[in-house]
Amino acid sequence: MPVTYLKRAAKTAAGDAGDVRATVQAILDDIEARGDVAAREYAEKFDKYAGNLVLTRAEIDAAAAKVSPQVKDDIRYAHDNVRRFAEAQKPTITDVRVEVRPGLVAGQKAIPCEAAGCYAPGGRYSHVASALMTVTTAKVAGCRHITACSPPRPGTGINPAIVYAADLCGADTILAMGGVQGIAAMAFGLFGLPRADILV
Repeated sequence: MPVTYLKRAAKTAAGDAGDVRATVQAILDDIEARGDVAAREYAEKFDKYAGNLVLTRAEIDAAAAKVSPQVKDDIRYAHDNVRRFAEAQKPTITDVRVEVRPGLVAGQKAIPCEAAGCYAPGGRYSHVASALMTVTTAKVAGCRHITACSPPRPGTGINPAIVYAADLCGADTILAMGGVQGIAAMAFGLFGLPRADILV
């Protein structure tokens, strides 16, 4: 059966996947080569943010003070549910190897991660649930270092509810960076962070 389009978006230069890939690759290459300096430059350019990139305890506490008691209760309630499920799920994850057909072997292997990079979107909409689900599961899994990363808003920083959630769930470091530069900072171990074994 042929596909009938009710509506189609016009192709634009901005929407060309090849151009996007090349642009992202160039940014990653630059950040890998120049490290913290390049990541900060991209944060200022794309996030339009020149504040502190690695949140201090005082900044985390100040953000938490901006979160209403009701939202804190809701975040704690969700965290408890996610944590309890992750704790129940953890012992069920085992290595499996099966020969599906002669010569065709399939399976799964649980590989420990020392450092996790957890990205919580926070641009137009702040995704508190992303911080809850990624940081909590990494903590339960036993990652030794967890970095939470979320894009700051110009002049104000990361949404305070995301900061509160990431801290409550066990993030060791909270990074105020968005997009490619935030992911690169975790992947390349910038700003004194360990290189992330996994990005979620």
